[in-house]
Amino acid sequence: MASVIQPKRVVLASLLVLCGAMFGPASAQDAPESLTLMGRGSAGSTSDLAFIVMEEAIKRSFPDKQVQVRRLPGTATAVPPRIDSNEAQIGHGVGESVVDAWNAQRGSARRPMMRNMRYLGAYLGFLSKPSASPTMVVKANSPIKGWADLKDKRIGVGTPDSLTSTMVNNGLKGVGLSYDAIKRNGGVVHTGDWNQQMDMLGDGQLDAVFVTADHPSPIITQFAATNAARIVNMDEAVVKALLDAYPTFTRNVMPAGTYDWQKDQIVGVQLSLGYIVNKDVPTNVVYQICKQLYSPQTAKVWGDMVPSWRGAEKLTGQAAQTVFIPLHPGAAKCYAELGIPVKTIVAGGDKP
Repeated sequence: MASVIQPKRVVLASLLVLCGAMFGPASAQDAPESLTLMGRGSAGSTSDLAFIVMEEAIKRSFPDKQVQVRRLPGTATAVPPRIDSNEAQIGHGVGESVVDAWNAQRGSARRPMMRNMRYLGAYLGFLSKPSASPTMVVKANSPIKGWADLKDKRIGVGTPDSLTSTMVNNGLKGVGLSYDAIKRNGGVVHTGDWNQQMDMLGDGQLDAVFVTADHPSPIITQFAATNAARIVNMDEAVVKALLDAYPTFTRNVMPAGTYDWQKDQIVGVQLSLGYIVNKDVPTNVVYQICKQLYSPQTAKVWGDMVPSWRGAEKLTGQAAQTVFIPLHPGAAKCYAELGIPVKTIVAGGDKP
C-alpha cells in the first residue's frame, strides 16, 4: 500500500506547487521598490474605488516586501502623459482619452503620439454595476425633462479637462446645442469637483450636474440623502452623437430601481475603463498584479475592498474584452495562462 500511496502524495504536492506558482504571490526579490498610481478622482468615484482595489492587489502580489505606493490625482485626459513619460507607472485609463493620446488626436492633437502606454485590464467592479454615462442629475421638481431643456440652464460638467466635460459637449450636439450656445442663451457651464457641484445643485446654484460613474454612485446617493433627486433620461439623438464621437462606447440601460427613488430606466452609454501601465514596468510585476485582479482564485479582492463590487470576481472572463491599446506583455502572459479571451478594439491591435 505504501508504494501506491506515496506516488499520489508526490503528485498532489507537485500540483500544489504548480498552483502556487501560477496563482500565488511573488517573492520579495520580484517586488518593485515603489509604484506611482495616477488618476484618482473624487472620493467614491469609479477611479478612486479602482485604485483602492489596485493598492490592495499590489500588496497581495508582493506580501513579503512593502511596496511604496503613491497616488496622484488627475483627470482621464491628464493621465496618459504621466504614464507615457513614466512619471506614473499605473494609471486610470478611459478608452477614448487613452486612444486620443495614442493617436495624438482631438484633445491630444497638440502633443506627440503617446506610444509608451500599455493595457493591463478592465475594472471588473465597474462592469458589475449599471452605467448610464454621462448621468444627468437634477432636483425632483426640476422642469428639465431632456437634454434640449438645457439651452439656457446652469450646468455642472466636472473638471475642465475631464472626459465628462468633453462628453457632455459632444452629446449636446445631438439636440443642436453646445456649451457656447448655452452661454449665449444666458446659461452657465460650471467646471470643478463633482462633490462641490452636487452641493451647488442642492443649494440651487446649478440646475443640473453630470456625473460619470457606475451606479448606485456614492456621490449621487449622498446628494439624494438630503435632496429629492431625479435622473434625466438620455435622448436617442444624444446617444447617437456620443456613439458617433466615441468608438469605444456602447449603448446601455440603467434599470429602474437602481436607486430606491428612481422610477424609470435610464438610457445612456457605457465607457471602456481599465488600468493602463507604462511599457517599462517589468513583465513579472504586471503579471503578478494581473493574476491578483483577474484569477478566479484571487479576484475577490474587488469585493473585499469595495463592498458594492461584491460578485465582480464572476466577471474575470471579461477582463480583456475591450483592449483599446496594446497589451503589456505581463498582462498577455497572465491572460494566456488564465484562458481569458482577449478582444482588441480601436487601437488595441496597433504595433507601437
